[in-house]
Amino acid sequence: MSLARATNILVSSSAASMGSRAIPSEEVDRAFGMPIGKLRGRAGIESLAYAAEGENELALGARAAQEALRVAYCAPQQLDWIIATSETHHDYPSLAAQLHSRLLVREDCGALDVGGACLGLLNAFAVAQSLLAAGQAQTIAVVTADVHSRTLTPDRVAGEFGGLFGDGASAFLLRRAVAGQSDGFRLGDFLFGCAGHYASAIQVTGSQDGRLDVQFDGEALSRAAITRMEKVLAAVELRSGIPRAAVGGFATHQPNPRLVALLAKQCGVSPEVFPPIAKTSGNLGSSMCGAALHACLQAAARQPRGERKPIFLASLGPGLLFGGGWLTPHD
Repeated sequence: MSLARATNILVSSSAASMGSRAIPSEEVDRAFGMPIGKLRGRAGIESLAYAAEGENELALGARAAQEALRVAYCAPQQLDWIIATSETHHDYPSLAAQLHSRLLVREDCGALDVGGACLGLLNAFAVAQSLLAAGQAQTIAVVTADVHSRTLTPDRVAGEFGGLFGDGASAFLLRRAVAGQSDGFRLGDFLFGCAGHYASAIQVTGSQDGRLDVQFDGEALSRAAITRMEKVLAAVELRSGIPRAAVGGFATHQPNPRLVALLAKQCGVSPEVFPPIAKTSGNLGSSMCGAALHACLQAAARQPRGERKPIFLASLGPGLLFGGGWLTPHD
């Protein structure tokens, strides 16, 4: 595909949907048998978003998708593809197929699930960008949804790991730009890789008794995450030609607020350009980068056209998979 066509893709709307229950971090400490105040004091998490009864990945994802469609004045029948990603939805039909039915889209609208855990959003964006640039679609919904509170429970994992995670979803409407259109943000390029020598920092496998066997070296993982995301952002800066000082928002993975502050310091930028999602919702898995990006786009929408700034993306997945990209205002 030509570079011109690949960079002519717009994020025309976005939405995020958190679990309806806001649980103080002290209650999560207590549930996991940790010292009261540990999550707040060591990780900087004040509360976690937990799904309420009746909420699951489908409900949260559909709610976000419907809001993104509404904001863009786009009927579900206009969708050509639904691309979904989740690190907690393991049912059949898949999340994308269930969203296809829930949103009442056309039968010839494609439904695709992509993996990558916390890197899932960037993987989905790259796939959507390719389909749109190749002329295989005009409008694509990218949806993330994660409900950790029913998987990473106190009877299955330790609180140092499970207590960090919350529930949420995000959705984005991607379109090929048309003449005269001035709204939205234009997708730039994406870069991906895998630093496999860090793979042992976190490993999760199921056991026969229903518990999850979690190998979790928090200190090693934290060092690896900060170092790798700084390298990803430096690579995005170099490839885009956009200095980090000129960026209006950083939509990155947020393992916890303390690490986000450390990443900002290491990158030499203000922590204010990182939306504080993890502080009140916890780590949202594949939906974390999406929730942060939605917040960045909302902040940009409040600014006059001509004053909106680029947004950098960076995330990690188990392995240690990594990816980055950028968006620029389409004013």
